[in-house]
Amino acid sequence: MTETASAKPKKVSKPKAKPTHPPTSVMVMAAIKALKERNGSSLPAIKKYIAANYKVDVVKNAHFIK
Repeated sequence: MTETASAKPKKVSKPKAKPTHPPTSVMVMAAIKALKERNGSSLPAIKKYIAANYKVDVVKNAHFIK
């Protein structure tokens, strides 16, 4: 129980960079409107549209797109 053990220096964290793309829900809605599928758009088609138009890593955002 020394003073050096309890007085650890705090880590300074950098502020997070804001994403350059809109929220995922907005991207999915734009994809559905742009694809204009009569029976609905498939999940691979939506992912392909988002990857092409917003330059987003679809693999990282896959759990938001379902």
